[in-house]
Amino acid sequence: MRKRGEVRGMAQPNGSMQRPGGSWPAGGSARNPPRPDPVAAALLLIAGAIGIWQLLLPWRSAGVDVAGSGQPQASATGWQVYRLLHAVPDPSVDIRVATYSVLGVAVTGGAFILLGLAMMLPINHRPLGLAALLLSVLSISGACWLLVRSRTIFDVGLFGLFTQAQLGWYLFLAAGIVGIGGAWKALATG
Repeated sequence: MRKRGEVRGMAQPNGSMQRPGGSWPAGGSARNPPRPDPVAAALLLIAGAIGIWQLLLPWRSAGVDVAGSGQPQASATGWQVYRLLHAVPDPSVDIRVATYSVLGVAVTGGAFILLGLAMMLPINHRPLGLAALLLSVLSISGACWLLVRSRTIFDVGLFGLFTQAQLGWYLFLAAGIVGIGGAWKALATG
């Protein structure tokens, strides 16, 4: 004969195995249904545009000041920097990594645009956020490689590189950082 408050097979005198209402919760989770994430989408779309535009805008001034005019003769775009690095015969590891970094940030920009558009769908954004995070880390790694190895790659020191820098160079550096913001937002929202 069972005493009051006992559950068959396990006697608990304090009733800790019993739930109010006498039933166990139904299976499944109480999560909200997926919804679009416009903030993550906007950040990833901006990162994508930055990643692509860095290839098309001037990176650094390549010319010399003519007759004290204060204006450099020419500037090299990201695409021209890629082509110059790609044309080096028998390139070292530094040059190869720099070549793929310049082009890789542009390809990552295209992927950011696709991921940003996907953030507007009512789906689970965590897998896409993880993909964006990995692409951002690769983009930042390529930018850091160019910063650390600037003497070997561009034959100019780090400070000299920033004195010659133009908008495309700064966009190259910023693409991965903005992408990290969008990736974290997508991971946080789910």
